[in-house]
Amino acid sequence: MKIIKNVKIPFVMEGGNRIDDTPVHKALREALANCLINADYYGTRGVVIKKDQDRIIFENPGYIRTDKEQMRRGGESDPRNKTLMKMFNLINIGERSGSGVPNIFNTWNDQGWKEPVIEERFDPDRTT
Repeated sequence: MKIIKNVKIPFVMEGGNRIDDTPVHKALREALANCLINADYYGTRGVVIKKDQDRIIFENPGYIRTDKEQMRRGGESDPRNKTLMKMFNLINIGERSGSGVPNIFNTWNDQGWKEPVIEERFDPDRTT
């Protein structure tokens, strides 16, 4: 199932072209990139992405390297997979400034949606 299925796209024109890329689309790309970039691919179980009617869950093996509060605040970045980070940067996703997660929270807030939840589990280490 597509992650962006059912994401509403307002009709916006710019320079004669329709703009289909909304802040929600950007936030979802950032969430996916963060999930892949910060995954511990040597850990147990792989990356899991689930889409329900009212939520999307991104889950990866590995703990949060900065800590949950710092991740939420932003300003610090410690990607586990720097090569993946560079690859995403080449297509203008992510920027290694530690602003991705705060931007996701801001976008959800702007939409009036329930705040995302960051969960961290240990043994095996997983971040959701």
